[in-house]
Amino acid sequence: MTSFPFPRIATVVQKFDQQHLTNVDSAVQAEIQRNADLVKSMASKRLAVCVGSRGIAEIPSIVRSLVAQLRKAGAEPFIVPAMGSHGGGTAKGQMRILADYGITESNVGAPLIASMETVEIGSTEDGVPVHLDRAAYESDGIVLVNRVKPHTDFKGKAESGLMKMVAVGLGNIEGASHMHRFTPSLGYERLIITKAEILFATGKVLMGLAVIENAYHEPAHLELIKAGDIVAREQELLVRAKELMPGLPAPRIDLLIIDQIGKNISGTGLDPNVTGRWFGFNSLWQEKPDIDRIAILDLSEETHGNAVGLGLADFCTQRLVDKMDQKATYLNALTAHFTVPAKIPMHFSTDEETLRRALRSLDGSSPPQDKRVIRIRDTLNLTTVQASESLLPDLGTHPNVVEIGELRPFLFLPDGSISPW
Repeated sequence: MTSFPFPRIATVVQKFDQQHLTNVDSAVQAEIQRNADLVKSMASKRLAVCVGSRGIAEIPSIVRSLVAQLRKAGAEPFIVPAMGSHGGGTAKGQMRILADYGITESNVGAPLIASMETVEIGSTEDGVPVHLDRAAYESDGIVLVNRVKPHTDFKGKAESGLMKMVAVGLGNIEGASHMHRFTPSLGYERLIITKAEILFATGKVLMGLAVIENAYHEPAHLELIKAGDIVAREQELLVRAKELMPGLPAPRIDLLIIDQIGKNISGTGLDPNVTGRWFGFNSLWQEKPDIDRIAILDLSEETHGNAVGLGLADFCTQRLVDKMDQKATYLNALTAHFTVPAKIPMHFSTDEETLRRALRSLDGSSPPQDKRVIRIRDTLNLTTVQASESLLPDLGTHPNVVEIGELRPFLFLPDGSISPW
């Protein structure tokens, strides 16, 4: 055990709204039946079922059920990656991301077609070019599958969901690049809605399957929406998605420790809606919760070295920097026209040294053992966290906290890595 005065910690359990779907296959079938006339019109059509790069809960089952129902209706579905520049901006990289999520031909019952080629189908009233993946364009119709949730870069009536998938994800590198290049002058919300409306007006998009998750990263709601209703209905679903979001149990934190970040967790690696730490083109700022320092320990395996979001931290480990795929990270950041998330913070050889340095960097008015520290696995999983001793009196009255464990020393393994959960 290190002699440094780390604070003692306790395991804290939070309880959030537990609304969830018990069977996604049944939910998909019910939505298909609710839209029977629309689905019936797709008989004999070759349909591009579009899947993105986010780690959506039970996504293999959702896509497999949707494919099966479309085949039952006489359609011929195939899968298209709709993820902009992700996967290193290559077809191979995007196929690898889908495979990691269990989206393979053998698993979902439909072939996968990936290409970076696009077709420019027009431009918005602001003169922004609108691109569409060529394979999707050459299909008889497009079916979107995506999660509706708060975006990590901005707030608006339309954030992350079906509209963003068609406006950005299906534009591949060109579409994503145009999207982000015009963001400073036009704003995300206007760009997403106007680009989506152009694409919907082509008639190529037939419908979208929207998924909302609860705080436990479980499907809470699933809804099939006709293309003409997506713009209005998605804005309503976003309100519910925000209500279901988890949060940290303390308004002020000295040090937030995040075990891992990754593109499968959030588009920004770590979700600013949770950390309160936001970024602009060349700036970084902290909102609520009020967090002085953020330390990140590792990258998820599913992110394949894409370390976007690392720049939102103050400290990280050498292990994380070694895992970083610089090409993929920089491509993502440059395509988005945001440099801050790709910056590398101060990094040290072990978890122990990284966290010791982070605590030492804080205001010296109180000793390290009295600092307000919270440790989380990632910004998706907040039901079980670890909190330092000084936070426990406040957490005892927090409405989401249902259990506080026994205090124990802050432990590290002999190699300096943090003790497992």
